[in-house]
Amino acid sequence: MLNYSSWIEVDLKQFRKNILLIKSYIKDAFFCLCVKANAYGHGLIEIAKVAENEKVDYLAVANLMEGIKLREANIKLPILVLGTFHDDQIKDLIDYDLEITISSYFKAKLVQDYCTKYNKKCKIHLKVDTGMGRIGVKPTTAISLYKYIKDQKCFIIKGIYSHLACADQKEHPINNIQIKIFDDFLNKIKPDKSTILHIANTAYLCNFENDLKDMVRLGALPFGCYSKDLPKKFENIKSIFSVKSKVSYFKVVEKDKGISYGYSFITKAKSQIVTIPVGYGDGYSRSLSNIGSVLIRGKKHPIIGTICMDQFMVDVSNTDAYIGDEVVLIGRQKDKEITIKEIADECKTISYEILCLFNERLPRVYID
Repeated sequence: MLNYSSWIEVDLKQFRKNILLIKSYIKDAFFCLCVKANAYGHGLIEIAKVAENEKVDYLAVANLMEGIKLREANIKLPILVLGTFHDDQIKDLIDYDLEITISSYFKAKLVQDYCTKYNKKCKIHLKVDTGMGRIGVKPTTAISLYKYIKDQKCFIIKGIYSHLACADQKEHPINNIQIKIFDDFLNKIKPDKSTILHIANTAYLCNFENDLKDMVRLGALPFGCYSKDLPKKFENIKSIFSVKSKVSYFKVVEKDKGISYGYSFITKAKSQIVTIPVGYGDGYSRSLSNIGSVLIRGKKHPIIGTICMDQFMVDVSNTDAYIGDEVVLIGRQKDKEITIKEIADECKTISYEILCLFNERLPRVYID
């Protein structure tokens, strides 16, 4: 870590605590950890290994390539590919033992044709669109599609699922409507008891107590993150993600001098300014220009000027700051903290996007 000018710290000890707390809450329901988008920026392989060691039941990814990376890292857990696929990906989906989402007759037929031609079987989850409007077969068509899948010897039906659109808004009427549509569909088809039924996501777990079905799909919650403030029942779940850097340059700038591209900031007085070697090229949002702040020596200091691809500037006037000092962009320093939600609010987005913005240029350092 000492060799890095900027880095991301991931607290694996707290991650384990978060997993155990969630397990105690969901009880007998299966725990599916979504590790798409590089495990929400935390590191796909390292997070998956910890999850496997902690007896998480399932992993979920967005696409084939994420699944292949996990299998090539010797991850043995069941892996559900949440996204759709193309015909030239079917071979790898099956060869890498990935569980395929089927959300239309067309995609089911593609898989069935491949399996018939090559004498293969595949594990699938039927996706029903109960109101998200993204992917998933319409409930009116889902009954006949389910019967078609059941009749084909190549399909091993592992699960049936849907996704809630507004579960983070507890009072939104679509929540009950979606759940009822899903339940009505299940009552009509009467799936085998071995079929995993799942609709609950992070927002549902945070806002509702009842009927988790057979499995809960959790995205950022195990990482200590949520799009809103965590509910009291999860107050012991903490963020495991910190972004840190070191002061790389110190200068004194006279009054009425422009800072960074476009001179979006003009000094109002003689100022002490430091440069931090992180930028939007690392995933630190340019939207934080002249809005965000960082921690240096336990104090908050404002970002000034436009954030560049690789660097940005901070005003440290009337305080001590030196080249090599630790800078916290997200996380805690002494008794102060900059949270992911605080950053998200400043960028007018959600916490999940902030996590996913940080790319591989910032090395992950795993603390255990």
